[in-house]
Amino acid sequence: MKLTKIALAVIAATSFGAAFAQSTTQVTLINSLQNQSGALNSQAANIGNASGAGQSRVTAINTLQNQSGALNAQSMNLGNATGAGQSNVTSINTLQNQSGALNRQAMNVGNASGSGVSHVTTINTLQNQSGALNSQSMGLGNAAGAGQSNLTAINTLQNQSGALNAQSMNVANTSGSGVSRVTAINTLQNQSGALNRQAMTIGNASGAGQSHVTAINTLQNQSGALNAQSMNVGNAQ
Repeated sequence: MKLTKIALAVIAATSFGAAFAQSTTQVTLINSLQNQSGALNSQAANIGNASGAGQSRVTAINTLQNQSGALNAQSMNLGNATGAGQSNVTSINTLQNQSGALNRQAMNVGNASGSGVSHVTTINTLQNQSGALNSQSMGLGNAAGAGQSNLTAINTLQNQSGALNAQSMNVANTSGSGVSRVTAINTLQNQSGALNRQAMTIGNASGAGQSHVTAINTLQNQSGALNAQSMNVGNAQ
């Protein structure tokens, strides 16, 4: 068994507190920042993810990604568990900003697959994206396979503006024999422009999956022309 304890402050890097095999990480991450501009770039932040039989315990405060330009990819993965991994994460003030065209922005928090177990508390989680022909996605507390996700999400927000964009938020959805337990308070999607698609799915279960969700103050806003908006909550199939 390997044990690492790390305290980090004011850091611009890509991977923090990832646990593999039977390792254990304990990380406090404060004021972490990534900035990137230009074209054909890729930006990724991986914090407190666990795989194999790894265990990750992370507190992340003020985590920020900024990316501008065209044909870029931006991703943030926080407290996800795969295999038999266990992830325990508290995330406060987590932000992604992306502007330009033909970009992809993704945030994955507290998702579990295989027999992984994820315990995550997020406060003030925000995605901003502007431009055209962009894709924005957020996955919170989803469970697949035999994974278990336990998530408390407070003040979760997606903003997207422009044209021909796609925006999706997936919260506490389960498949296979996965189990998801989520409390979501103040969950909001905003989208403006034309020819856009906006989707929110919360607490849907398929296969033998189980989803237990409490959602308070859930809102979708969309303005413009020739847009599509959908919300699916608590569906079982």
